[in-house]
Amino acid sequence: MPSQIQKVSASTDTVHAHTFPVDERMRVYAHVFEAIGQPLIVTDLTGSIVYWNGSAETVFGKRRGEMVGRSVMAVADGDEWRLKITHVLEEVGQQGQWNGELMVQRSDGVQASAVVNARLWHHERDQDSIVILVTGINRQKRSESYTGRRVIRRRRRNADLPRRFKRRLSGVHRANRRLRREIAEYRRNEQELRFQAKLLATVSQAVLATDTSGVITYWSPSAERMFGWSAAEMIGAIGFYLVAGLPDLELIGAMRAAIGAGKPWEGEFMLRRRDGTVFPAYAAISPIFDEQNRRIGAVGVVSDITERKRDQQALADANVRLQAANADLQLSHDLLHTIVDNLDDGLALIDSQRVIQVVNRQFARLLEMPPEHLPGASCDDVCPVVAPIVARTLSGGVKSFERVSHAHPSGEVITLDVYGIPLRDASGAQRVVLRLVDVTERLQLEAIMRQNERLAASGRLAAAVAHEINTPLQSIQNYLYLLRSSSVEQSTAFLDLASSEITRVSTLLHRLLDLHRPGDRSIELIDSNAIIERVVLLLGSALRGCSIRVEQELAPDLPRFLGQRDALMQVLLNLLLNAIDAMPCGGALRITTRRALETIDQSARWCVQIIVADNGPGIAFDLQERIFDPFFTTKPHGSGLGLAVSRQLVEQHGGSLRVQSTPGNGATFIVSLPVAEDA
Repeated sequence: MPSQIQKVSASTDTVHAHTFPVDERMRVYAHVFEAIGQPLIVTDLTGSIVYWNGSAETVFGKRRGEMVGRSVMAVADGDEWRLKITHVLEEVGQQGQWNGELMVQRSDGVQASAVVNARLWHHERDQDSIVILVTGINRQKRSESYTGRRVIRRRRRNADLPRRFKRRLSGVHRANRRLRREIAEYRRNEQELRFQAKLLATVSQAVLATDTSGVITYWSPSAERMFGWSAAEMIGAIGFYLVAGLPDLELIGAMRAAIGAGKPWEGEFMLRRRDGTVFPAYAAISPIFDEQNRRIGAVGVVSDITERKRDQQALADANVRLQAANADLQLSHDLLHTIVDNLDDGLALIDSQRVIQVVNRQFARLLEMPPEHLPGASCDDVCPVVAPIVARTLSGGVKSFERVSHAHPSGEVITLDVYGIPLRDASGAQRVVLRLVDVTERLQLEAIMRQNERLAASGRLAAAVAHEINTPLQSIQNYLYLLRSSSVEQSTAFLDLASSEITRVSTLLHRLLDLHRPGDRSIELIDSNAIIERVVLLLGSALRGCSIRVEQELAPDLPRFLGQRDALMQVLLNLLLNAIDAMPCGGALRITTRRALETIDQSARWCVQIIVADNGPGIAFDLQERIFDPFFTTKPHGSGLGLAVSRQLVEQHGGSLRVQSTPGNGATFIVSLPVAEDA
């Protein structure tokens, strides 16, 4: 049905009222488009503004006639707006749309965050345009001065009515020209209404309008896409039908109060779609006024903020995790500081200039200095004996070790194992972690352990050799008894036999003395095969007494190695005596020597290997490393020092001692000793 519509000039502020037949739907579009609570801007692809609605005038304080034809860069001052809107135009030109948040400057000079939706639109004139909808800027109340100006203009018009009437009568041609202009203006307005209707169909936010009772009077195509209901289904329905679950009465009351007072309102709702799914939405609702400034309804712009909520929740969860990680990090830092500060070893962090940065309490105690005096001091001044190790670690960039003696100011001398560990931080700066281990007491205990084990091994060996000596002594005694009643020829034979037995006893005693000579710690080139043969001879009676068969596979022409002869004999005695204890009812003892390539201290070296294998009950897997611990033993009357001392003696020679055993199939001990370079 034809109706009347107020036509707005795009070039002036003058409002002319004329009656033209307009489609009822176009009338609704005009009200909705001009009453929408957000600025709506349309530009061509170069960014030149072709449309500027009333909300944009109110928010940005710039008139339509002033902005149409200008670049969108002129909307706000500042390089930041120009850079961001340039990015938006490029993104829309490439992707067809852009959604995001921008900082815009309102007419009162305040900068506010706004959600901007820009889309590429192809309208009926076959021209591409960019539609920009700004959501989230608090809409200012329509300027009351506009109404005042209208009243003043009408009063002036009424006062001037007789003169204008005469002027109209004076020239029909002037009226015709005005009529033609107004017809053209009407056509432009009609085209603009159609243009506005298409703009509403392009935005991604749902746009709907209601009357004063909350009944939906307009339902945009984007609302159809968002909710799933068509305009035919929703026009005439109650708008609150879209709210999911029980409505928040307080929130709805606040919204109604704001709209009733003629003010815009913004807030969040949980809304539902036609398929029953629920989603969070942000609604910006503004009142709609007619020509007489009477509120006739409201228009709302609804944005689906599911992704935003998900991002906010993810950010909140990340913050919680970050706080927990920071708390754990602080706890770990405190725990690490406590642990480091209570270590038995002294630790210090030294920079590339050999200046001490951090120390623990044990480091200060070892040097008998106050901990607070060490940071910032040079390690060359604090402890000169460690300075070469620090310098070597810094220059070579590899771990360094050295055993040094340090004299306290009190005169006490301690032995320190000094470890230099290179450390490179994130900036590439080279530093050194210096570790000091006080081994004074340990070395003393080790010396006592070795001596005790040596005495224990000597005692066991003495018991075995006593049997060997007892046999020739009994023979000598028998020969002396026979001499009393023998002839001269027989006496000579008996004396020769007795002399042979005495030589045998002397040989056994010399072999026993070779095992341990006090003060004999000389380093010499050692033939491992000769040492093995001597130890086997010393234990001959013990092996025969236990019915143990000795099998030797000694490689000829083995290279020699540097070491202490008595230390190696003690190691072999411990291994053979353990094998005898493992086979009390007899068995086979296999001794093998060979030349092999071994990895020692992360480098490959040629070694002489001595392998002692028995066929006793073997060693359980969980005990194979513990048997080398001091005082650990599986024997009822063992000391638990034999294997511990043996491994220590081998390692002092630069070698290694390890065990291989399968329970029930005997045990194999492998001694590896590095070959001397000149051997």
